[in-house]
Amino acid sequence: MARVLITGAGMVGCHTARALVDAGHSPTFFDAAPRRDYIRRITGQDIEVLGGDLRDLTTIVDAVNRTRPDAVVHTAALIGEAAQVNPHRGFEVNVVGSINVAEAVRLAGVPRLVHASTIGTNDLSQPQHAPLTEDFPIGSGGRIYGASKVACEQLLWAYSRAYGFELALLRFAGIYGLGHFAGGSGIGPEILGLVRAALDGVPARLGNGMPASYEIVHVKDVARGVAQAATVDTLPHHIYNIGQGVLVEPPDVLAAAARAFPGFTGEAAKPRPDPFPRQYPLDLARSGAELGYAPSFTLEAGLLDLAEDLRIGL
Repeated sequence: MARVLITGAGMVGCHTARALVDAGHSPTFFDAAPRRDYIRRITGQDIEVLGGDLRDLTTIVDAVNRTRPDAVVHTAALIGEAAQVNPHRGFEVNVVGSINVAEAVRLAGVPRLVHASTIGTNDLSQPQHAPLTEDFPIGSGGRIYGASKVACEQLLWAYSRAYGFELALLRFAGIYGLGHFAGGSGIGPEILGLVRAALDGVPARLGNGMPASYEIVHVKDVARGVAQAATVDTLPHHIYNIGQGVLVEPPDVLAAAARAFPGFTGEAAKPRPDPFPRQYPLDLARSGAELGYAPSFTLEAGLLDLAEDLRIGL
């Protein structure tokens, strides 16, 4: 049984905790403003939550020393527009917070750090000729969130090399599932709103939060990938793609919803112009071979699963 400290009790953090519990491991949360009803709803348990702000090094060091984890999973961050509207706060939470987590890992001698990165680190201004491997060039696209994640990848890699702990940088595709999205998200609320509309029998609308061409993945698949990265015996590499391996456009999402929910009707907003659209999905070969990761939800199956979670109040 592995002890795992998870920063952030949001969608990825809570579903990861559930995946860890299901696999026989022991998670603990570190969160500045935990929503305990949501934690219980997703995990089915009253998992211990240590309160604190990642920007306070002393607090996160105390939490790591108290739990003595075998791995720290760092998911806490501001995403998308939540980071963009206040760049200083976005960098402070995402970059300074991540450095503090790495320092706490170093001071406590934790052997492994798993960091939630993003597909948004791919520099899509570079030529795309095939599914994007972990070696594809990185860049921020001029966005605060992307820049913070590129910085975190570089800084945490340097930290791990300097102090000898294992590092897994997990580049997630756009995630959907049952979440509260307090840290900000575009795709997650769009898909959740679509499924709620389908269940209510009213027309759905995909807004600009859904890109024109993107890769999206169910949070339960992501959670299994994170749990695998935290507990697998060895990490031969330090970067792993976690996605679906398929690109979708808004009409594809609407078509999947129509197959999943009889009588569904919906429309999509005109996508925002994108000078560098995503032309290929993530290459999942490395995460499959080294983590045992494989997505289990097709888009249609994922929408149905989310609908069931909403119906039963999970």
